[in-house]
Amino acid sequence: MSQSLSPRYSEYVNELFTREDKTLRHVREQTSARGIPLISLEPNEAKLLQMLVRLCGAERVVEVGTLAGYSGICIARALPAHGRLITIEVSSVHAEVARAHFEYAGLTDKVTILQGAGLEVLPKLASEGPFDLMFIDADKASYPSYLEWAAHNLRVGGAVVADNVFWQGQIFDPKTEDDHGVVNFNQTLAQHPQFDSTIIEVGDGIALGVKTS
Repeated sequence: MSQSLSPRYSEYVNELFTREDKTLRHVREQTSARGIPLISLEPNEAKLLQMLVRLCGAERVVEVGTLAGYSGICIARALPAHGRLITIEVSSVHAEVARAHFEYAGLTDKVTILQGAGLEVLPKLASEGPFDLMFIDADKASYPSYLEWAAHNLRVGGAVVADNVFWQGQIFDPKTEDDHGVVNFNQTLAQHPQFDSTIIEVGDGIALGVKTS
């Protein structure tokens, strides 16, 4: 696709398919007002995530990196009435804001927020698996470890989804621990014998791996 056409196509898709409703606009506005970094999914990324949850037939989802709850709301909306999202957030401040947003969205019966570091909380969830989908949008240095958890704790046919896998181009010239974390994640996912995977060119890159064995 030519660079001149790409923005036009993005605007076209956003206008037709990814308009934010009142709840999501409220969450984005409150995220800014409370001084939380504006690093939530863009509307087109959020819509894609929601569709992946539906396509996977997910009922039980784990998310690492709650932030203010924007992506969690999109996930929970795609779950059936008895579905459950467990979302992990390292910041107690962010977790409290997200809790308020899930309540505002009427989703408290579907969502459990666990406050703590992903690598510390995830081992405690293993006994509750297998899960249907895992969404990763947290500390980039830990992405490879999160992928290994997904390999052990997703059902066959389940999916791992990760945001920021282009990492604003730093994958081509990695310097920091976060840079190398994303590079290692992408390479490991591409070669992982248990996943059929790709990267979808949306936003800052969304990786998708379907567990095949």
